[in-house]
Amino acid sequence: MKRTALALFAAVSLSACASTQTVLSEAPEQVFFTDSSPNEVAFCLANKNNTPAMDRDDGSKVVLIKNGYGGVSLAFTIWPDGDGSRVEYRRAFGTIGAAWKQCVA
Repeated sequence: MKRTALALFAAVSLSACASTQTVLSEAPEQVFFTDSSPNEVAFCLANKNNTPAMDRDDGSKVVLIKNGYGGVSLAFTIWPDGDGSRVEYRRAFGTIGAAWKQCVA
């Protein structure tokens, strides 16, 4: 009985995890414009969240914040925009804290 309950709990928990592609394919929840370069914004987001920034072939940079199960909680896509950046913010589910807001202000 304990194994069945544990297996059910694990299945439900993992079903709440969002994949990278699923989150990035959704429309952004918010879009921010900043005077900082894409490299500066990506570095700030990566540094504050202890996660790497990834370069994409389309010229954007992506920073993913994942939960303890490896599911994507938040995704930031950073695009060049004139002398600054456009940051698309996507949220799969809530996380505690908002240190990332300092990077897009």
